[in-house]
Amino acid sequence: MGRWTYRRATSEQSPSLMTPTHRWVGQLSNIIANAAAHPVSQILALALCLGWLLSGRSATALASAASIGGLMLTQMVLNQQRRRDIALHLKIDELILSKGGARDEVAGIEHKTEEEMERIRAGREADQPNG
Repeated sequence: MGRWTYRRATSEQSPSLMTPTHRWVGQLSNIIANAAAHPVSQILALALCLGWLLSGRSATALASAASIGGLMLTQMVLNQQRRRDIALHLKIDELILSKGGARDEVAGIEHKTEEEMERIRAGREADQPNG
């Protein structure tokens, strides 16, 4: 049975991924994730929570809002990390492909199965001189 591997959709495969709305939402998500990661934002969030609780308002409403906000921020940060990871892989692939003597099959290795990666690693170790 074949092994399932993740393949990221490209703009050629799904043109709807590159709509102006998608770009705008991505930019907004990036701005919010960067702002939320700033230490001042974290201090303000703590102050808001303390102020909310000291004012006698419902702790349940605060917990609900914090949970929803936490989930949204987590997804924004993960999206940011995914974009950085893709960019890093592209840069590394470019270096591998431009380097003379490098094995081209290593470029894009993140899309290979574990067995294929193990074969490539074993081939690399066999090429290395002992000592």
